Amino acid sequence: MIQRINPFAPIYHKINNGKNEEKYHKIIQGGGNALPEYLDVELTNLCNYRCCFCPTGTNAMQRMRGMMPDDVANAIVENVRKYHIAGVRFIRWGEPTMHPKYIEIMEHVKKAGALIHINTNGSLLDKEQMRRLLDIHLDSIKFSFQGADKGTYNEMREGGDYDRLLEIVRTFYELRGDREYPYIQISTTLTSEGADQIEGFKRDIGDYCDYYNVGYTKLNHLDVESMGIDEEKKEKIRRLQENEKINHKYREVCTEAFDKLSINWNGDVTLCCSDYDNFMIVGNVLDNDIKSIFNCNATKIYRKAIVNRQYGLIKCCRECYETIPLTE
Repeated sequence: MIQRINPFAPIYHKINNGKNEEKYHKIIQGGGNALPEYLDVELTNLCNYRCCFCPTGTNAMQRMRGMMPDDVANAIVENVRKYHIAGVRFIRWGEPTMHPKYIEIMEHVKKAGALIHINTNGSLLDKEQMRRLLDIHLDSIKFSFQGADKGTYNEMREGGDYDRLLEIVRTFYELRGDREYPYIQISTTLTSEGADQIEGFKRDIGDYCDYYNVGYTKLNHLDVESMGIDEEKKEKIRRLQENEKINHKYREVCTEAFDKLSINWNGDVTLCCSDYDNFMIVGNVLDNDIKSIFNCNATKIYRKAIVNRQYGLIKCCRECYETIPLTE
């Protein structure tokens, strides 16, 4: 049996070490020449699911919805090629496989020299797409579940089907066969599921991936009143929030502000992965390249506030905390 290693592991190891202060001074000392280790790219902020914990699914997101146009995709490819960006992850808000050219865009980024990864709810993948992803040498893929069984998954993911997703994952795993790529990951988060449910989930997915993790669903940061959903659904979220038991802890190392950039479908660049409504925009790839954006004055202001632990000054930082995975 092939022992596969996450191709992004060296990048993650590099950025997860060190301290914010060290990263900040290194960027300043670079004199405008610092570069992100990798990019997160949002092909679309549309989604075919209506998950109760997501600002996309609850309509809490207020910014314009859309699909990444060709000029933005081309700008990203050119930046990757010009600055030798090590990796690009197709994640953020929305389901990337809804973009009609998502495989084509990923292929162009791959040919520009970067590792490529995609997060997906899996629902739209068919065998033809799976084979195309294998053909372009996709490096890594993560299937996003929710809950630990059919009941808890379907409750949290309106529009989803637990059994069908299991079948899609298994089909993709079988099509990959003996290829060394892509690295297959499965991730889920829980609310109040018990140990038996977690063990059952592990039995369902453990033989069809290279890595899985089970964490907590973060709900207390959600503003229920801003959601464009009916009162019954709001009440369900309030109930789940009351039962949420998480030890809040600010992250010791912020890899978002110091090591990467996140690019929205329209080219806007933000300094935080949790920024769903343009709270930390620092530029646009149609106006400036990623090197100048990464070193611009706006990024310096945000980074200095983070180094000084002035989290209350930045909306995305106020309720940014980490949790320890329940199992890996």
